[in-house]
Amino acid sequence: MPGRIAIHLNDDTVCERRMDIGLRLAKERGAQAVGVYPSASVAGLQQDENILPQDVRAKLRTRRDEHREATRVQFLDKAQALGVQAHWRAPHGDAEDGLTLHARYCDLIVMSKADTTDSLSSLRLNLPEAVVMASGRPVLLLPNFGTIDTIGQRVLFCWDQRREAARAFSDAAPLLRHSQALTIVEIDRDDKLARDLDIHENDLADYCVSLGYPKPKHVLKDSKGYGVGNVILNTATDTDADLIVMGAYGHSRMRQWIMGGATSTLLSTLTVPVLLAN
Repeated sequence: MPGRIAIHLNDDTVCERRMDIGLRLAKERGAQAVGVYPSASVAGLQQDENILPQDVRAKLRTRRDEHREATRVQFLDKAQALGVQAHWRAPHGDAEDGLTLHARYCDLIVMSKADTTDSLSSLRLNLPEAVVMASGRPVLLLPNFGTIDTIGQRVLFCWDQRREAARAFSDAAPLLRHSQALTIVEIDRDDKLARDLDIHENDLADYCVSLGYPKPKHVLKDSKGYGVGNVILNTATDTDADLIVMGAYGHSRMRQWIMGGATSTLLSTLTVPVLLAN
């Protein structure tokens, strides 16, 4: 498992949930935890505050500072109670820049999708996608609701033969090594390409076994009439997966699911964590 796990902290409504799950994962894997609380969660927020009266700006900054300090104390106290070595970081500037850079000093960053009911200061749509694109590190994206008892015991790996999927497979190695069940799903597989390049049906399964992972169940799916995202979610439900592993921006239809208008709806209603890699 990663030596250091970063956890995105701010003033959103699911911050404590993210904190608890991230610290629990660090505890289970013997990793250090790094709490990263950017000073500005929305690009341009500080500049926009300049149009407000000085006394209002002062109150907003005081309230933000108080919340950041309360979160720092809570994070360090929870880590100490679990016996997890923890570090606190509060980078100035835009959240994407701070999270991206700190993620590079860790092996994994725990995030969740923005809830549109949150305050403006915590709202940044598509922030996890931006971080996974820019950081070179995987993002563990948590659902905003539902009980998460385990992460990585029953893994659904999305394979499409592309670079991003191979990167996701490599980034998920510490979790796959401890998994109990592994399902590989291929959506709209290019059978002709596999035949032409002499790829055998059991090549990926044999590779998993050679690495000491569980022998995977291989599932082929067609997205016609459903969409790639819905097929993945349905397969996760069918296999009782507690983690989805996928490359973020490979297949064109996958890219549309991740970046398109359906992203917020799909990811905010997930009950399964997703490990995104690029």
